[in-house]
Amino acid sequence: MAASIHLIRHGQAAFGAADYDELSALGRQQSCLLGAALAPLWRDGDRIIVGGMRRHRQTAEECLAAMPSAREGHGEATHTDPRWNEFDHREIVARHRPEYLDHQRLVADLGAAADPRRAFQSLFAAAMTRWSSGEHDHDYSETWAAFRQRCRVALQAAADAAAGSANVWVFTSGGPIAAVVQGLLDAPDAQALRLSWSLVNASVTQLHVARSGLRLSTFNGHAHLQAREDLVTYR
Repeated sequence: MAASIHLIRHGQAAFGAADYDELSALGRQQSCLLGAALAPLWRDGDRIIVGGMRRHRQTAEECLAAMPSAREGHGEATHTDPRWNEFDHREIVARHRPEYLDHQRLVADLGAAADPRRAFQSLFAAAMTRWSSGEHDHDYSETWAAFRQRCRVALQAAADAAAGSANVWVFTSGGPIAAVVQGLLDAPDAQALRLSWSLVNASVTQLHVARSGLRLSTFNGHAHLQAREDLVTYR
């Protein structure tokens, strides 16, 4: 049987807080529900890859704790790979709107908006379009092209780690998942952005490692969250 790579987006993070890189209480609940749903898939010898961000690690901890077969002995199978880290969204927003180098001003402006999440989505979409255009690469510490390349290198490393394992579990963010799916589908950059915005917190995207290469099996699976409307979040 072909090995599977499960790309898991982190649970809901602390939107609007000074430190976004922390799961909310709801994010921990989402991650636990994901682990319970995926538990039947766990096999001895599975490999675990965790991005270098706190929200990745916290999601992995909650998810694996809900998988009885994974509770013991997964430490040796766990590898941290910062190539699965998200892009720097603060820098991307600030290059589009320099006044938001002051994060507190951004928080204040969003707080004054009628719908802070919608206001942020509009701002973020414009900032992402600027970044991904390639016309302002000198403004960024990591260009869109460089980001896509590191995500694809990380994916190849995960595929290599799948040898001899039934599953590789990768805990990451929406941007890397969208970037690797875009590559597998040979989709345009604009489609990668749309894929990223559609990803649900604590969702799972499944790839199969076949002889012909990697192929997409499931994108943005989140049936485990649909029992309650408030469990389905995007930020």
